[in-house]
Amino acid sequence: MYFPSWLSQLCRGLSRPIGSTPQPILGSLSRSLVLSSQRRIPEFSSFVARTNTCGELRSSHLGQEVTLCGWIQYRRQNIFLVLRDFHGLIQVVIPQDESAASVKKILCEAPVESVVQVSGTVISRPPGQENPKMPTGDIEIKVKTAKLLNSCKKLPFEVKDFVKKTETLRLRYRYLDLRSFQMQYNLRLRSQMVMKMREYLCNLHGFVDIETPTLFKRTPGGAKEFLVPSREPGKFYSLPQSPQQFKQLLMVGGLDRYFQVARCYRDEGSRPDRQPEFTQIDIEMSFVDQTGIQSLIEGLLQYSWPNDKDPLVLPFPSVTFAEALATYGTDKPDTRFGMKIVDISDMFRNTEIGLLQDGLSKPQGTIKAICVPEGAEVLPVFLKANKNWNSPVAKFIMEEQRLELTRRMEIQEEDVILLTAGEHKKA
Repeated sequence: MYFPSWLSQLCRGLSRPIGSTPQPILGSLSRSLVLSSQRRIPEFSSFVARTNTCGELRSSHLGQEVTLCGWIQYRRQNIFLVLRDFHGLIQVVIPQDESAASVKKILCEAPVESVVQVSGTVISRPPGQENPKMPTGDIEIKVKTAKLLNSCKKLPFEVKDFVKKTETLRLRYRYLDLRSFQMQYNLRLRSQMVMKMREYLCNLHGFVDIETPTLFKRTPGGAKEFLVPSREPGKFYSLPQSPQQFKQLLMVGGLDRYFQVARCYRDEGSRPDRQPEFTQIDIEMSFVDQTGIQSLIEGLLQYSWPNDKDPLVLPFPSVTFAEALATYGTDKPDTRFGMKIVDISDMFRNTEIGLLQDGLSKPQGTIKAICVPEGAEVLPVFLKANKNWNSPVAKFIMEEQRLELTRRMEIQEEDVILLTAGEHKKA
């Protein structure tokens, strides 16, 4: 079995007799880890029977002898066959001469979605037959040999992205749904993000990746726990809601920077916004304050963010607890929602409207307002932005108050303004 040089050095260092002079292996180990982490082109065809994936061949590979493995996407006139794997699609030319009758029989009779292995030569497509929609559209494979690896039976639905399937059907045949482009993309994206998170935390900031047990004693918390029977009658294990106690033990034990990709289990019943089983990135640090944690998470997400998405801008927007309650009325606001709560108490200190007067007279009395864009189409009108304000109390609102309210709330035609007055928390 082959061992990397740094692993051999590490093993020799660990097996050295007590009292002998240790050799500086950590420096070379860290250098090897840095070098390996800098390698950005993965080898998708190592250790397997194929030479290339279906999506990587280009005009630069013309004349090369290749071996490909994949699923039959579709077949056309028993002359062409499109082969698919996780990396893409490629067109295969089925041989028509008598000497290759056995190869033609395999490729023409195998049902769609069967798994085949083909070997042949990379050639250019005839002029005018290129397919610009396919990354491999300039070339095709002239097949010499073929092997049927696994024949497919009749399927409940076609494995094509443009074929619409119900969620129930997709879940029932999950192994087929996983062949779709979107599911492949989701799983590989998750894998890449978790790997980059590990790189950021371990290689760049010295965290230790530690796995904690999933069978433990009951730790009452915010959710019910799943129980696992043991061989001893009346005794059970409990699946942890999160590795909270283990984190605390590790901190006390001197691991001042630790994380894990933790599996958590919560018996939440039928709550729509919770899952019984999920994964979370669990991070624990000693000697840190709120600003340090915020900076760590911002850097972690920016480092691991997918390249095909819009880049993250740092620092992230933030509001205090008091600002969140005052502006959105909740400590977990959805800032995409808009319709912020605006304090307009100063505008109506001398109002003649009884409701507003009563609200301001209370301890910590205040007047709050929300602007509902185009709300006049669906709600009873309270205040309208045009000159003819449609409201029972419009006559009590002075002109300067109307102008200031329109400016501060950014009121447009057909908007609705909702007012409330009273003690601050209730308002």
